[in-house]
Amino acid sequence: MDPVAPAKPRIRVPAGSSRMDTPLGAPVALPMAAPAQPHTGASTGRRLMHWRPGASGPNAVVQASGPELVRRSRDARRNNPLAKRAMDLIPTHVVGTGIKPRSLCSNRKVREALNQLWADQVPFMDADGTLDFYGQQALAVSEMVEGGEAFARLRTRRITDGLPVPLQIQLLPGEMVPLDYKALAGANPVAQGIERNAIGQRTAYWMLPRHPNEWIGTDFGLDMTPRRVPAGDVCHLFNVSRAGQLRGLPWLAAGIATLHQVFAYQDAELLRKQMAASIVAFVKKAVTGDTTPEEMAAAYGQVQQGLGDLPTVSMEPGTVQYLEPGEDITFSTPADVGTNYEPFLASGYRAVAASVNVLYEELTGNWKDANDRTFRAQFGTFKRAVRQWQWHLVCAQFNEPIWRRFVSYAVGYGLVRVPKSVTEADLYRVEHRPERWEYLNPKQDVETVSSEIEAGLTSREAAVAERGDDIEVIDAQRASDLEREERLRLSRPAKPGSQLPEQADPSGAE
Repeated sequence: MDPVAPAKPRIRVPAGSSRMDTPLGAPVALPMAAPAQPHTGASTGRRLMHWRPGASGPNAVVQASGPELVRRSRDARRNNPLAKRAMDLIPTHVVGTGIKPRSLCSNRKVREALNQLWADQVPFMDADGTLDFYGQQALAVSEMVEGGEAFARLRTRRITDGLPVPLQIQLLPGEMVPLDYKALAGANPVAQGIERNAIGQRTAYWMLPRHPNEWIGTDFGLDMTPRRVPAGDVCHLFNVSRAGQLRGLPWLAAGIATLHQVFAYQDAELLRKQMAASIVAFVKKAVTGDTTPEEMAAAYGQVQQGLGDLPTVSMEPGTVQYLEPGEDITFSTPADVGTNYEPFLASGYRAVAASVNVLYEELTGNWKDANDRTFRAQFGTFKRAVRQWQWHLVCAQFNEPIWRRFVSYAVGYGLVRVPKSVTEADLYRVEHRPERWEYLNPKQDVETVSSEIEAGLTSREAAVAERGDDIEVIDAQRASDLEREERLRLSRPAKPGSQLPEQADPSGAE
């Protein structure tokens, strides 16, 4: 019979403990788990040891890089065709002929009065008198793309100035609010030219009286101390890419280095082609091994400093150049770049297009590899990005504050009568209508919209608004067309596919 085995000791380990006590009370350390493998992107090994970016905040980045990026971006737009094209595409798609505000006030008379007064005001909105309001929209977006931001100052005018509403907009470039200006305005700190209160709300912008680098005019003696402008009188249009960001950066910032280098390579290749197309010759004199550099330069009669400047031979058509005994002539033969030129440019330009989120085909005009399906897929994503810029930037930062000021002046100066039944929220209700996208396939696109309306998936009003039009205007025009047709006894054209009425036999036979 086997002896009874002794009972195994029980060991209690507290939850979360890395050690346990034995029955004898001696501590026993448990094996530590190996540290988790970090992300490869955070590795500091041999491959990524030189990639050690700083951890600057959004405003520190703008402060450090903003001025130089703005200068380079403006220079690129002036001198680089692809940079100009990239920057021009964005206001073309975002604004087009205008993002038009339309009143949504529930009171029909108030709504129509505001819309009509706005239409009368649009041509006179520019304080400089050179653009209408929608031209100012396009210019503001263009400034935002090129310089990173644009400021619009709401200027109150006298009622005797003869404007439909005593209000105008003055567009100002980003340099008018000095990025390096900081101060203490009462209890509010001023950083990067923006004054904020204790809870971070913008209370004012500190603006220069003129552009700091503008030398045209007679105001050289003007005091360049920044002036305080209340935030309610300023629209600040910029792309907020990081939380807490105060100022904007040029949209080409991520691709401007690539664009500059590709353009420099293209310019060098153009110069190489010019040299290859020219006949360049070099005359070599026979020189003995005992000839010193000074004697060689003296032989050419061009002793100045060191070897001096060697003479050149001009070549013209029909020239016969005789060489001295011992002289030889060699023609330059620059190496051709081969088949790598276009692929290299395409790779660089794709990176540039991606940096500003535009289509490569539109940027370069190279459509040889595109087809209908690939373009539709790309253009659908691009339209989503454009809608983001339209609603989140132009409408929110530019259109909305201007519309609210316009409505308050229209009502405050008695230009529009508002009954007491209309609330303040109802009075300011507005929708913004961008210019419609052109049809990629007009017949199919129109049939699709018509089918959606018939199926109840959308309404005529929504479909018309998406086109950038006003259904009330369209219905009034349709009613006018019908009235004119009936008055002039015009027959309506038959719809496609409908059966035409039988025509009488001109011979009179039955």
